[in-house]
Amino acid sequence: MTDDTNDIDRTDSSDRSIKPSSGHRASRRAVLGSVAGLTAASVGSTGVSATFSSSVSSPTVEGPIEGGSRTGGPLLAAPHDLESYGYVEEEYFIAGEARHDDSFIDGEQAGETSEYKTRVLVYRPKRRRDFNGTVTVEWLNVSTQMDAPVAWPNAYDSLMRNGTAVALVSAQKVGVDDSQTDQDLVRWDPERYGSLHHPGDRYALDIFAQAITALKPRGWDRWDVETDPLGRLRPDNALATGHSQSAFFLLRYINLAAPAYGVVDGFLPAGSPLTTARTDQAPILWFNSEDEAGGLEDFSENGETPEIDIPTSGLRLDELSIGPRDDERNFVLWEVAGASHVNNWLSRWTEAVRRRDFQGLEPNWDPEAAGDYGQQPDGTYGECGYNYFTARYAWRAALEQHREWVARGDRPPRADRIERTIDDEGVTLERDRFGNAEGGLRLPPLDVPVATYDAASCDLTGRTDRFDAARLDRLYPSHDAYVTAIRTASAAAVRRGHLLPSDARDLRQRAADSPIGE
Repeated sequence: MTDDTNDIDRTDSSDRSIKPSSGHRASRRAVLGSVAGLTAASVGSTGVSATFSSSVSSPTVEGPIEGGSRTGGPLLAAPHDLESYGYVEEEYFIAGEARHDDSFIDGEQAGETSEYKTRVLVYRPKRRRDFNGTVTVEWLNVSTQMDAPVAWPNAYDSLMRNGTAVALVSAQKVGVDDSQTDQDLVRWDPERYGSLHHPGDRYALDIFAQAITALKPRGWDRWDVETDPLGRLRPDNALATGHSQSAFFLLRYINLAAPAYGVVDGFLPAGSPLTTARTDQAPILWFNSEDEAGGLEDFSENGETPEIDIPTSGLRLDELSIGPRDDERNFVLWEVAGASHVNNWLSRWTEAVRRRDFQGLEPNWDPEAAGDYGQQPDGTYGECGYNYFTARYAWRAALEQHREWVARGDRPPRADRIERTIDDEGVTLERDRFGNAEGGLRLPPLDVPVATYDAASCDLTGRTDRFDAARLDRLYPSHDAYVTAIRTASAAAVRRGHLLPSDARDLRQRAADSPIGE
């Protein structure tokens, strides 16, 4: 068998030079419903670049913030290493007057405003020469009644290695001062966060836009360098991402706020089957898992259909499904086969943060263990909450491909859609002989399988069913056969543009360290 991994090794280790070559049966609750408020403009596009508008206000910036009575640092501080990447972590407060969403819907430039004060948690290179010119801004998810990043935990390694600045924005009221479980910033540490206040999610679009203007000012000559959240780094591009509920808000931002503001140069919404975004504002790479391909399960615990507070849109979690949207000039959809809405890597990262922030324990973040994909026999198999599929690799490739698209015009490679049947009964995902989804963006653990990755059975968290020893022996009669197959599949995924070279090396090493075929 030909060893194709030389193609990987010849690729720049920073990943910056990556260039691609030219069933479950479910009446699952898709996150859809009345979309009139979200499809405020027609789908279809001509432009690519965002243009700045004077209509967005610049907030007052305070920081870096220090002190507090809990950990002495910010809620959600990174549990992983920053120093070896040459990065710093700093938190800033931004304050101002935010516009009500109705002003976008009614086409009014003025209208109701309300005061707010929230936080932005920033990760940036210490040295200007290490900065690649892009700041990725994540709309923090609050589905668990507290701020929670998704893109950052999945991709911190590649983002920092490639020199991207990252900002995590507390854009919604639940995360700032209204958690039903007392996990918001103000209740978590009143000494540090007691001055924060949020007027409600009907002001969130404008708050998010103002956060971006704090990171990428319209006029550098008017900027106060003493409180610059990026430490005098001057970004060329600001990219916005958000997962699940946050993706709904990003969709609303794209369709309503982006035409008025133009402060975002590209969007990467994730974890939402509702992809009805206008595409005349900025390039969109949409990132979904099997859960979204099949229609999301009900987010509520009691089986009721909850309403998501996205004002005036009428959006609900209804018994509806939608087929995948076709790619367009400024819209690319990646559906990642094997991935669940929440993956094991993300769950373990979140556990580490919660151990420190809420229990006062060492975070014990272990990326080596969290990164297993079923190749080791001692995982937690057959139980909900442990989908070991390597979704983080796809996240990293997506963020880097999106950055290249916005910065250089290099459109991301296409990916097949997950194969499915949609009928009156719901959505059926087609399965291969190993029980894994057919089609979709496929990473090596699906092409060279050691497990079935089930995204459907466990309320968004999935599970992993590792093959028994007899089946593994039949598939891989020797350890070398398995490692060689992984190397070949990894090289092919790198050439397709769906896997970064650094992650191909990580996967190769994990395969080599496994007992499969021995």
